[in-house]
Amino acid sequence: MTKRRATAAVRRVVLVVVAICCCALAGCVEWTEDQNGNLKSVGLPGLPVWQAKKPPPPQGLTDMALTPDQASKVSGPVLVVPPDQQNPLTRYRYYETGQNSCQQDLAQLQAETRGSNPGGQAPYCTENPVPPPSKGTAFVF
Repeated sequence: MTKRRATAAVRRVVLVVVAICCCALAGCVEWTEDQNGNLKSVGLPGLPVWQAKKPPPPQGLTDMALTPDQASKVSGPVLVVPPDQQNPLTRYRYYETGQNSCQQDLAQLQAETRGSNPGGQAPYCTENPVPPPSKGTAFVF
């Protein structure tokens, strides 16, 4: 009978330890998806365990929430302003054909925000803007 009690006690201890570990790990799983809902990475926050090998396909202007009519009026580089402490969203500035002043606006923005986003990504101009990944978290039990 004592062996049975010892086995039951060990099982209870193991269950308690497993329950404590599960509670400690709650919210420690994070994943990112592209705009189309394709999984890009899975892992701990800031430390992906798995990442997709295939880079995201280039996005057209209609994939970036512009109507076909609006996209036909836009040309040249797009100003991309990554998230910072004041604005947690990535912002995009498109320019009409013949009125593209991305480089001038970039220089002005860098002069205005010099030193206000330490360690963050700097704004830039690009011909192929990529939408930011969406993130999710989960508790795996």
